Amino acid sequence: MRRILLGSDGSEQARQAEDHVISLAHDDGGSILAVHVVEKDLMHYGMVDHLATQGDKEGFVRYVRELGERECLDRLGKFRQRAREQGVDVTLMVRWGEPLGEILAAATENRVDEVFLPPRCWGREFTGARLAEAVNSSCPSKVTVLA
Repeated sequence: MRRILLGSDGSEQARQAEDHVISLAHDDGGSILAVHVVEKDLMHYGMVDHLATQGDKEGFVRYVRELGERECLDRLGKFRQRAREQGVDVTLMVRWGEPLGEILAAATENRVDEVFLPPRCWGREFTGARLAEAVNSSCPSKVTVLA
């Protein structure tokens, strides 16, 4: 059974990659781990206010985490529904940090067979020979950037 990791921010640019991995998983009887990354920059704001109490700071960080979880479900919920209609199992995962690094870490930790990325996601371009070379050398799974 093939295990596919899809890095997606749920944007329109990612839709083609989402549909592609649904098709692959359906044809191979595989499953999909859809990873949405929330950049940590927002959490930093809650920790720098010198007038806020520690409880307020922790509450802000908790709020940002909950917001990220909801954002993942909102953005990738339709993708998961499309996949389920095709009989494909999808697990959603939220990670915190720099998107590409977190996706590669999730691929390693979850021992996926292949990683798929849309050409543009989280405001970044994932195309280009140097990036592809760097990504493939740092990930034990095959990485494909869909054009």
